[in-house]
Amino acid sequence: MLRLFKEAEKTMDTYERAGFILKSLLTYELKDLPVRYEFWYRVALRLEEYRTLQNEHRAKISMYSAVGRFHQLQYEATKQRYAKLERLTDIYKVFCIEEERDNLNHRLSFYKENITSLYEHIHNKELYSYCDHVQHQFWEAVSEDILNTIAHLD
Repeated sequence: MLRLFKEAEKTMDTYERAGFILKSLLTYELKDLPVRYEFWYRVALRLEEYRTLQNEHRAKISMYSAVGRFHQLQYEATKQRYAKLERLTDIYKVFCIEEERDNLNHRLSFYKENITSLYEHIHNKELYSYCDHVQHQFWEAVSEDILNTIAHLD
């Protein structure tokens, strides 16, 4: 009888772990938007916010003043955040298609150790959230690692 319970315990495969990591990253990115909106709508809001910020900063760029150079730096940073969020959401959309599961799981099996390590870090994220700055650095590092790990899925 104990054996039945042990078999009933489901272990997560690499596909589920990578999906969990992506969902956690996107949830962190969207944390300050109202939860009452649907997930994909919140993603669209954040992307539009980044596009608007890019346009505002680009219009104020000037190499002749410190404030103008500030806008140049902010424009580049916002452009990178937009590209990263767009890439994460594109990958997460693929993870939402159940028919792709077996194919993705096979391709992700080559990166199983990296994904498992990131998954364990996210489950212990309380260790890295004692202040906002450290928490932000943690999620940036996770984002960079997962994007590098699954960069070749397309």
